[in-house]
Amino acid sequence: MFDILYKYLIQNRSVALPGLGTLELQKIPSISNFSSHVILPPSYKIIFDDTQDTPSKNLFQYITSQTGLTEWEAIKQLNDFSFNIKIGLKEGKKITWKKVGEFSMEDNGITTLESAKIEYDFMEPVPAIRVIRNNVNHTILRGDTEVSESFFRQEEAETITTGKNRKWWIGAIVLGAIALLLIFLYLYNNGFSASDFFNTSKPVIKETPATYR
Repeated sequence: MFDILYKYLIQNRSVALPGLGTLELQKIPSISNFSSHVILPPSYKIIFDDTQDTPSKNLFQYITSQTGLTEWEAIKQLNDFSFNIKIGLKEGKKITWKKVGEFSMEDNGITTLESAKIEYDFMEPVPAIRVIRNNVNHTILRGDTEVSESFFRQEEAETITTGKNRKWWIGAIVLGAIALLLIFLYLYNNGFSASDFFNTSKPVIKETPATYR
């Protein structure tokens, strides 16, 4: 019965066991492992829900198709299967279901499943080498607007240029301030007056000799 119910679970993604709960197949997406340069294939695990334990009519029909039993006999076998698991759990046993997991019962009477990871041999890791292409524009979402990578490169270049220009002006201002300070110190130590800045002497007017008699 374990093998029949496992096949049904794989084909239909869930199977309900009367008085026990429902097993549901959950897909784990593929994972990119860039450190190892591989993409791990998708896998599956089983989720157990003990609140849903009503099997569908399709399950009984599937059992009859696999065993040749009548539908009534299929119902009885499924009930006996679930009942035996329940009894074993109440006795403190752990029930192992190959490829599905291990059932156990907690002290409060709740049945739990430690799920097995379902993997397939034909799904193997594939190489994942990151290719970086220079001078290739890709569309990037910036807020609600799509822009190209060249826009970001241009914006970054303008930012760097603006920063350099600002540094040039700052250097010029500092040098100018130092020059003014040196001039002030020189004039302070050597004395200065208004005549140092303006020409206050009166012009001397020379009379030219007469050029006629």
